[in-house]
Amino acid sequence: MVLLHSAVGADWQPPPNGTSLKTLGEAEEQGFIQVRGEFQKRQMRLTELGVQHLERDRKRLEARRM
Repeated sequence: MVLLHSAVGADWQPPPNGTSLKTLGEAEEQGFIQVRGEFQKRQMRLTELGVQHLERDRKRLEARRM
């Protein structure tokens, strides 16, 4: 989920530093992100499912703080 929270919008962007190929692959398999590119030029973006999941998670964390 750290990967999703690090996303800035839903446009193509480089994954955060330290993100492994396994982490990207798992998030892509679950339908949260799309991945394109090779090695150092790899980019990701949130899918609609990823955006929805992130919004739910942010609301849950905000409610927990109150």
